[in-house]
Amino acid sequence: MRYSHTVYHQEVQQKFYVGIAGRFAALAGWTSSGWLDSDAFVRLTKANLQYHIFILDAEGRVLSHYPESATLSSRRISMQPIQRFLQPKPSFPILGDDPTEQHEQQIFSVTRLESENRPEQYLYVIVHSEEHDEFAKGLRLSYVTREGAWLVVASLLLALGGGLLSLHFIVRPLKQLASIMDDFRGNHFNGDLASTRKPVSSGDEIEVLTATFYRMAGQMQAQMRKLEQADAHRREFIANVSHDLRTPLASIQGYLDTLLLKEERMSQQERQQYLQIAVRQAKSLSQLISALFYLAKLDSDQAALQLEPFRIEEVVQDVVQKFALQASSKNIRLVMQGHDRLPFVCADLGLVERALSNLIDNALRHTPQDGTVQIQLQLVNEKVWVSVADSGPGITEPDLSHIFERFYRGNRAHEDSSASAGLGLAIVRRILELHGEVAEAANMPAGGAQFRFSLPVKEASSHTSHRAGWTV
Repeated sequence: MRYSHTVYHQEVQQKFYVGIAGRFAALAGWTSSGWLDSDAFVRLTKANLQYHIFILDAEGRVLSHYPESATLSSRRISMQPIQRFLQPKPSFPILGDDPTEQHEQQIFSVTRLESENRPEQYLYVIVHSEEHDEFAKGLRLSYVTREGAWLVVASLLLALGGGLLSLHFIVRPLKQLASIMDDFRGNHFNGDLASTRKPVSSGDEIEVLTATFYRMAGQMQAQMRKLEQADAHRREFIANVSHDLRTPLASIQGYLDTLLLKEERMSQQERQQYLQIAVRQAKSLSQLISALFYLAKLDSDQAALQLEPFRIEEVVQDVVQKFALQASSKNIRLVMQGHDRLPFVCADLGLVERALSNLIDNALRHTPQDGTVQIQLQLVNEKVWVSVADSGPGITEPDLSHIFERFYRGNRAHEDSSASAGLGLAIVRRILELHGEVAEAANMPAGGAQFRFSLPVKEASSHTSHRAGWTV
């Protein structure tokens, strides 16, 4: 502000005195032969002390000056400001050297003294007054101080208003988010958040925080739904297991009570028959409890895999031989189809054998007499797929998506009271999850169900299978 006011004051003064040098030259009577009245400069400088008049040559040397009593600190000045002043449209202010003050520049007026017989000369007038400068300096300081004070106050008010406005826009979405969070908590983390969610537009921190809350709330609701579903399945599972446990227990107790009450009146054959039924029920109860403990062990930290390379076709052969007697009792054919070049697989041999046993046992229970259970081995994309297909009634559509769930029993299982509690397939899926592989179920186009799972191939190993296919 001080600089702009100084420049403004100099520009106004110089424009006001722009033609004074020409008027002084006309007043002193400049002609081609010289001055007609050179004493006019003496009178002018005596009458007004702010004027310093200099006669300059073409090189800027001072030829004469008025008042003559003034002491010169330099006998030569720069001609560049003079040349700029004499241009058709000069840009003011233009400051020139003051011969009476070394290293000082002042506003000036200049005119060229035209003459044919004399060398080129200039009339150079410095408009200078110490009293004027001191007065202008004090006035300028007062003006700058007053304007500066108003500017500071206005800036503070503007900053305060802008701060309050910014704070309002910052706090408002935070209040809205806090209200949504309170409602979400008050509704016990339920409710439709999609209706209140707004898309992220600017990407500032508050919108990012809001989007993070909605994602977190959505994950919480999804987890709560999963927990509620798992809890419902757990209650259903407990009810089913309780029923499956109660049924053989009641049967065992009933037959044993009958033996105690009618022991003397029963023949040896009847007693033997009752004992065999009680033994079968006890065995069924033992198998169910063992399955429960086995599944609990797979879910615990004790389920450490013992990975080793082995031939999957040899494991399939051993498991099929184990179920050969059970299959022949129902006149069911066990058929295996293997690839002629299968590599070694790397997995836990015991767990894979248990998974395959569960699938074959499940297939035998759902295959009618004179049916077929087919075990097939395939190599697809560095994975060995083991599939077990039966010729039974297949899986109903409502049960297909839940068939591997441990807390789920299909419609046919509810209809058949002798069916298992549905833990065999849950154990299969858990074993495959521990290996990082998948288990799948589907209905065959020609009828029956197919269960299959994948196993990883051992790296850098490919061996020829000895058997391409066989039947029991």
